[in-house]
Amino acid sequence: MKTTFIILSLLMLGIGASAQTGGKALSDVNPQFNTSTEASRTSTAYGDVAGFIDNGVYTYRGIPYAYADRFEEPRAPKAWSGVRSSRWWGKASQQPPYDGVTSDEISFFFHSNMGDLDDHCQFLNVWTPGINPKGKEGKQRPVMVWLHGGGFQAGSSQELPVYNGRNLAAKGDVVVVSVNHRLNCIGFLDLSAFGEKYAHTGNLGMLDIVAALKWVKENIAYFGGDPNNVTIFGQSGGGGKVSTLACMPVAKGLFNKAMVMSGSFSLANKQENARKVGLLTAEYLGLDAKNIDKIKTIPYSDLWKAAYKAQKEVNANQSGFGRVAWGPVAGESNLPEVPFRNGSELQSADIPFIIGSTLNEFSGAQEDKMVRAAAISQATVNFNHKKAPVWLYRFNYQVPSLDGQFHADHSNDIGFFFNNVANCPFITGATPAGINLGETMSSYLLNFVRTGNPNGKGLPEWKTFSPDTEATMIFNVPKCEMKNKD
Repeated sequence: MKTTFIILSLLMLGIGASAQTGGKALSDVNPQFNTSTEASRTSTAYGDVAGFIDNGVYTYRGIPYAYADRFEEPRAPKAWSGVRSSRWWGKASQQPPYDGVTSDEISFFFHSNMGDLDDHCQFLNVWTPGINPKGKEGKQRPVMVWLHGGGFQAGSSQELPVYNGRNLAAKGDVVVVSVNHRLNCIGFLDLSAFGEKYAHTGNLGMLDIVAALKWVKENIAYFGGDPNNVTIFGQSGGGGKVSTLACMPVAKGLFNKAMVMSGSFSLANKQENARKVGLLTAEYLGLDAKNIDKIKTIPYSDLWKAAYKAQKEVNANQSGFGRVAWGPVAGESNLPEVPFRNGSELQSADIPFIIGSTLNEFSGAQEDKMVRAAAISQATVNFNHKKAPVWLYRFNYQVPSLDGQFHADHSNDIGFFFNNVANCPFITGATPAGINLGETMSSYLLNFVRTGNPNGKGLPEWKTFSPDTEATMIFNVPKCEMKNKD
């Protein structure tokens, strides 16, 4: 009965062989979209995978890069036999119900779709122009690893359509990777007070990302990528993740270039305060040192309610940097110091950076000052080491979607760097001028990924940053241009 239902459903959708297709396979009818297993089959260290080919770009979704039970460190994924279908998104991290979308217009603007949520969320996605080991220039392709926003609390690699890596891969002959990892209390609740087995729980979300970068190092050649030419980039919380990785000893050597978009914040917690949240969470759940392992099986809804209550109570007695937010914990071996403070970034001083923000960020129609100042501060720290260049930008384009009410807000630059302006008109507006701006911004990014310098033929010169000039590339229409501080 079940088989009959599936067949009837496929026929109703026009997917099966029918008079409309003349009995041909879908790949014969539409050669630009090939779902054949053998056409996209490639290897990983843990088993073969198959995705689909979208207009020449090989696309793989939901590939496991690690495995971890709750509050355990990530380990290698379980190997499989045969060919694993990797055509749909993997699970995203557990997160509390999201009530931030409060209007029809906001929902339309972002087209958000978080995906299925689970404790086991160590999955990544790959877009590549070819699975042969050599690109157009006769060598392996540069690799770009995208880290999503949402702070360290929410979001996923598939949440927003502007995160789609297909156009970047096609335009730049690069391999694009995006990553899901643990968030909020399952990624950053510090239970280290309960012994060695919980020593690193305050940074599990970041250790997931490190595991993903190690997977890239080990496997990306199977997807035509160069494991020795990896750029990490992210926006908002994703930018904070980039900055944190730059200061984690365990991440050293796993990437070669970095880009921070509206994420130049020191979001790490002091471990002494993070531990208080962990202890109080256990207390609210009726747990102590004798039965703490039960925390691994408590329903997520109960866990996060207790954790958020504990965080609120601890913060009631703290101010400024002493307050605790979901994010990395500084003071343990994986993150000895707060990112970009007290020389913590020295291990990455030789890595080129692009750092930027948007004109309006969270300020509506007003010019943003706070996020811009943080970007300048981080760029200054990098500059002072004098070991690698840094470029600063600001996105000023007032996106016209929905009567222009979203201005050049926080996250509005993502679709332009991803060259997704035309296919995401709900957020970008997709005007001819906007599409040209996306071509320009994505070209700068692809040049940086390939050579470590965003400049290239046909583009206005993007001068490197220095504190005396605060030289900044302004992305706008009708043209992009450099501007120094007033």
